[in-house]
Amino acid sequence: MKVRVIGRWGAYPKRGEATAGFLLEVGNHKILLDCGSGVLSVLQNYIELHELTAVFVSHNHFDHMADLGSLQYACLIDMDLKQRDTPLRLLVAKDSKDEWAIPVLKGTIEQEINQDTIVTFEDGLTLTFFRTDHDVFCLGVKISYQGKNLVYTADTRYDESLVPYLRDADLLLTEASFYANFDAARYGHMTSTEAGLLASKAGVKKLLLTHLPHFGEIQVLREEAALMFSGEVVLADLGLQVVL
Repeated sequence: MKVRVIGRWGAYPKRGEATAGFLLEVGNHKILLDCGSGVLSVLQNYIELHELTAVFVSHNHFDHMADLGSLQYACLIDMDLKQRDTPLRLLVAKDSKDEWAIPVLKGTIEQEINQDTIVTFEDGLTLTFFRTDHDVFCLGVKISYQGKNLVYTADTRYDESLVPYLRDADLLLTEASFYANFDAARYGHMTSTEAGLLASKAGVKKLLLTHLPHFGEIQVLREEAALMFSGEVVLADLGLQVVL
């Protein structure tokens, strides 16, 4: 199981980079976790778009789904060029109150998911989902394959009820939207120290901080998280790949 940072910024991308997006390569699958602004451009440095087999969309904020429209067009073109044999599967977090929609064009199939959904692929790869505390309906995802577990929280306030979903993960990929002395909950997010505390309570093996702020010295986020978590703490960087 390999995960690569495609986009690491919250709100908007810095020059030449992207907001939330992570490429998971496991078995025969290439799965994109979120598809924020700039993700499609960066992603093509590592794979061709027609190689994608599924996309998980955690919620409907633009920094997590802004490039979905362009991705739909790419899939349409790839189907017509016969570079894609099967439509791309879009796993889109929605609840009964959600009215937002994405265009469903030739080349893509949308599957609405919620916290009770379980997605299992033919080789045993399994995705389960959990609700996070954000300002809109938002799901985190746990990805399990051959005894390895990756958990991605997407956006959330600090919430100890998440611990059972994160417990003993080989890698926890979570946000650190603010520095330790900020009121992150006001914005629906976590601080660096809250991310570290959550990782510590869940007993995860490795912590990867992402959804980074556009101010301050971002290396401080890692130092602050490490005050709360004794395991390895890594700050997301463009193109960084972690192998489990």
